[in-house]
Amino acid sequence: MLSEPQIQRYARQLLLRDVGERGQEALGAVRVLLGLDGEVGDTAAAYLRSGGTEVERLPTAGAAWADMSPLLGTRARRPVAVAASPGPPEGERIVVGARGGVHMVWSLGDGGCSACLRGATRGLDPPGGGSAGIQVGTLVALLVQRRALGIAPPMEGVEVSGVGAISALAAPACTHQPPAVPPEVLAELVRHLARSLPDEGCAVLVGRGDRIRVVPMENAQNAHHARDPEAFPRPARTAFTVEPRAWLALLRATEAAGERLVAIAHSHPDGGEHFSAEDRHSAAPDGQPLYPGVAHLVVAFRPGRPAVGRWAVWTSGDFAESECPLPQQS
Repeated sequence: MLSEPQIQRYARQLLLRDVGERGQEALGAVRVLLGLDGEVGDTAAAYLRSGGTEVERLPTAGAAWADMSPLLGTRARRPVAVAASPGPPEGERIVVGARGGVHMVWSLGDGGCSACLRGATRGLDPPGGGSAGIQVGTLVALLVQRRALGIAPPMEGVEVSGVGAISALAAPACTHQPPAVPPEVLAELVRHLARSLPDEGCAVLVGRGDRIRVVPMENAQNAHHARDPEAFPRPARTAFTVEPRAWLALLRATEAAGERLVAIAHSHPDGGEHFSAEDRHSAAPDGQPLYPGVAHLVVAFRPGRPAVGRWAVWTSGDFAESECPLPQQS
């Protein structure tokens, strides 16, 4: 709880709908590691400190100024870094840059995608100074406070034009993290894969907007193996192949329907839960994914029942794996 002097000090902020006492405590729980100098850094520090947020000016940003005691009388434990592009690689952070006289400020939370942030800030120059720097510093403080109050999305950005006009930036559609698939869609997918046992099953998830559906596919590996065992040495028990004509028909149908490929799924009947070396080579034979932005999903069966699901998403030059919780089977 805030003390009486603290309530008096922040009385105007406490009246704000999105702040109140809990919000003020949240502002005081943040420690900003400020790596910006000049008007941008000075303005951001002034606004943040006057709002009750602890600011630590990094050595490269000059000495501290306009110092105020932390709101709660103890050292804040939630760090938020503020820096010029490309910014720090991890943690909650605000990244500032400029291009052609236009300033951009991006904010990333714990649930945001670092790869998307790197793409959005790639090639930006350091922020400028003068009146533009003061305006940008104010926006930096605002985005930090939104992040502290929990009212910011995982990634958000603001742009300041050369004449000072402010506009929101649309966060890029993330393809570096597993897609959000409804449990009922995952359940339908798992049922299809189970029907293919003891062979590997395969399917494709396609979507439009927030809607995702399952497109069951037939594993043509046995037919290829029988026709050309040298080119296809493994049977369908340990590999899968989608018939090229069926794949082409799927691509045409999704394009005509305004849909997109979301993920390619297949099963491992032997219980192997990871995206194997063979899977990786098939998905990115030349070191680049055949279908950029499309995730892969492996469902391991043990014995004969779905046990583990794992996503494989192309990030920073390789497939990164993460767990996919499977729905309970009746």
